Amino acid sequence: MSLVRNLALMGTSTALRLGFGMLTFVVMARLLGPAQFGVLMLWLSVATLLSLIANYGLAPYLLREIGAVPASARSIMSEVLSAKLLLTALVLLLALASLPWVSPDLRLIFALLLAAQLAESLTEFYNVGYRATNRFAEETRIASIAVLAQFAVVTLALWWRAEPLVAAGAFLASRLLVLAITSLAQRAYFKGMRPAPLAKAWTCVMRTKSYAIDFSLQSLIGQIDSVVLNHFIGPVAVGLYQAGMRLFNGGAQAAGILANVFLPRAAATSGDKQRFRAESGRIQWAFVSVGLAFGLALALLAEPLVALLFGADYAPLAAVLPWFGLLFFVRFFAASWGVLLTSAGQQNYRAAINVVQWLVVAALSWVAVPQYGMVGWLACLTIGNALLALAYIARGLQLSGLGWRQPAIATAAAASFIPFLHLPKL
Repeated sequence: MSLVRNLALMGTSTALRLGFGMLTFVVMARLLGPAQFGVLMLWLSVATLLSLIANYGLAPYLLREIGAVPASARSIMSEVLSAKLLLTALVLLLALASLPWVSPDLRLIFALLLAAQLAESLTEFYNVGYRATNRFAEETRIASIAVLAQFAVVTLALWWRAEPLVAAGAFLASRLLVLAITSLAQRAYFKGMRPAPLAKAWTCVMRTKSYAIDFSLQSLIGQIDSVVLNHFIGPVAVGLYQAGMRLFNGGAQAAGILANVFLPRAAATSGDKQRFRAESGRIQWAFVSVGLAFGLALALLAEPLVALLFGADYAPLAAVLPWFGLLFFVRFFAASWGVLLTSAGQQNYRAAINVVQWLVVAALSWVAVPQYGMVGWLACLTIGNALLALAYIARGLQLSGLGWRQPAIATAAAASFIPFLHLPKL
């Protein structure tokens, strides 16, 4: 199947998830208000952080391995399924052990949201099976049914009673429904697929440690934010910030589209220097173009977007949204080189650099967040991702043979955000 057709189908599938997923969060934000929405998003972030153990970076591992050796798809899927089930059991044990430290009125919300995130993790595993085996059309069909059902469940529940507990229960019900639809459709293709023996599951876990570290650190954006802002400022700031993050994450789905299409292709050409260089160039320009277009849209349309989607209660978000746009662009710039490194088997390097990045972000945040609030945190993340991009470029140029033209143009393009950025009044 052609590159353009794959991108179109993957884009359609992701656009459906994006559109209805964003509508769901918009309804939640409007009906719950910043304070209650902040409480829900704080515990959704905690549940998501814990579920990173179950995700473990297995999706990019599947894409690379099956892309490199398509004939091994079924055996690799079985090993990864076994590893994922093992890790999910570990997460559930950790959650049970942590419940005594959770406020009694929040325990059920936390448990429901964690179960929802674990169900979504399994759904993503089955979705990767479509992408790695070049069945983008089938995924698009299943995604259309699943997202409509998910939107209906959550929206109707919140319309009935707008409370965080009801929202958490609806989240779980919708995620279980989507998991059932996706797994049944996928099993028809991988007939007889069963979890591999426990020994193979453990071997898979040990073999993919670098993927897990890299994926977890990359996934902290949008999740650890709630914990940091709640600590320094409070739940209202979490609600405002996470409303902006819904827009950010919506656009960030494009990274998944590009990575799901390009990663298997680049992995398949990694042994041929000339073909790998050509494929790497396509990756660079695709990521930077999307990052610049969506990032500038957030900056230019900040006020109308906030007013239209979230209402007057979220008005302070409009001044912050251009910072989300700049972070979006810098993150996509870094991702354009990160996908190149993954396809070339450089996960250990990526993991190490991500550790350094988060140490820098943590150090800066102790000064910037108390002084500048949400803007301070976004500035810390932007600086961290810029450093990440520089480190990726240093290794990526060696592997691909590409020149400095793309990094130079991307750096110049970042200046287009300057007129929209403002520091809050102290």
